[in-house]
Amino acid sequence: MPGTPDPALGSDTLTRAVSIVASVVVLAGPSVMADRWPPLWFALGVGIVYAGGCLGCWLGARLVTGAFPSGLVDRPIAVLPLVFGGVAVLGIQAAVPVYGYARYGVVVPLLALAVVTNLVVYTFLQVRGETDPLGLYALFFGPAVVVGLAVLVGLEVVVRRFVLAGWWLL
Repeated sequence: MPGTPDPALGSDTLTRAVSIVASVVVLAGPSVMADRWPPLWFALGVGIVYAGGCLGCWLGARLVTGAFPSGLVDRPIAVLPLVFGGVAVLGIQAAVPVYGYARYGVVVPLLALAVVTNLVVYTFLQVRGETDPLGLYALFFGPAVVVGLAVLVGLEVVVRRFVLAGWWLL
């Protein structure tokens, strides 16, 4: 069907398996290493690695298949702000819940990040669709996910600090 993306790894099952592994790494990494560095530096480092990994999935799928978006091939300089915006959104997307976990011990945003990672990696490993997933993610979906994850961090902090601690009973 025209416009339907193809899995760059050759198999939808393999693509899904890779995205699940990425989700597990996103969950396991912070839970094992969060106490080794200050929360802010740890979150920044994870955000950089996460953005690099997601961009690597997007770029790798296109390098392997040669299926670059026409705008990227025709005018690469014009597309660079979109790519850098995507990297920034992906980095912030990971840094927010990881900081919440490292600083406050909140886990729901980290679980939500794992789900989002599964979807992002799976989507970035698809090629030849009607639109480029990095551009759409950078402009529309990514900022909404960042806001949603930040709200989850705030809600869980409030629930843990005030509701579960019984502070509201005073």
